[in-house]
Amino acid sequence: MSTKAERAALIEMALKEWGVVVEILAERGEVWPNTDPTRWGPGLTRAMDRAQTLTEACAAIGAGDARDIGRLADLYDRTHGRH
Repeated sequence: MSTKAERAALIEMALKEWGVVVEILAERGEVWPNTDPTRWGPGLTRAMDRAQTLTEACAAIGAGDARDIGRLADLYDRTHGRH
């Protein structure tokens, strides 16, 4: 079982990585989910892979707010005033 602090730390790591994805997409003039993954370069692909891995870890330890990319993206938008 994970502690609240462990869950918060993992969510923070996932949010930070999602911020990288958002930044790279913005540089390309794109936003999530309106993007074509088949046109991504290696940097964006790696950032998305890391974000996906972190969401899987969040799901495994019970950090529900970030248990998949959709929820992570929503949480990022809420915490960064994007909604």
